[in-house]
Amino acid sequence: MANLSKFQIGIWLLIIAALTVGCGDITNEVSSIEVSPSTVTIGINRPQSFSAIGKDSVGKIVSISPTWSTEGNIGAISSSGTLTAGSQEGTGKVIATYGALSGRANVTITAKGWLTGTVTDLNVGNVQGIQVYLTEIPSLLDITNSAGKYLISDIPAGTYEVQTKETVLYLSASSEVTIGSGETVTVNLTLTTRPGTPTIPTTTLPF
Repeated sequence: MANLSKFQIGIWLLIIAALTVGCGDITNEVSSIEVSPSTVTIGINRPQSFSAIGKDSVGKIVSISPTWSTEGNIGAISSSGTLTAGSQEGTGKVIATYGALSGRANVTITAKGWLTGTVTDLNVGNVQGIQVYLTEIPSLLDITNSAGKYLISDIPAGTYEVQTKETVLYLSASSEVTIGSGETVTVNLTLTTRPGTPTIPTTTLPF
């Protein structure tokens, strides 16, 4: 009876050891791959670095060394995950592969840029309702919001004069700006009131 009990104990110890090893294998086994950034817009001919992490079935991070590749005509990617965008606009994916698994990031290659900033009056602060535009392409414009901010999108790469439209209260303000493909450039503009204009009591102004 004593021998049987020792045998049973031995069997249970073997089962526990096997389960422990098995659980460790499950924890360390990669079940998914995440690529970062997961969605990105890149200027033509510009570099962008990507990283990938593996996760096991319970969400724990597992170190991996993936193989990198691309899908679509978006450029070439190095073995370390740095994409050099192509010379044409397009969309595609960056793919990190590890064993039978892969993770993907959505990529847009653009020749355009963005212009953003804040329009202020030194006396009253941020100014709402001011039209900001590019003198070379007047159709590219925006109106400042309640925080005095504007954002102009889809700007071809180049050098421009960004300008505010004159109002009954303010003179026009302008500044030169150079925008590259895929770049977001910030230009803040300060308004000057017309001579003889009384102090402005509010930041909500007429055009």
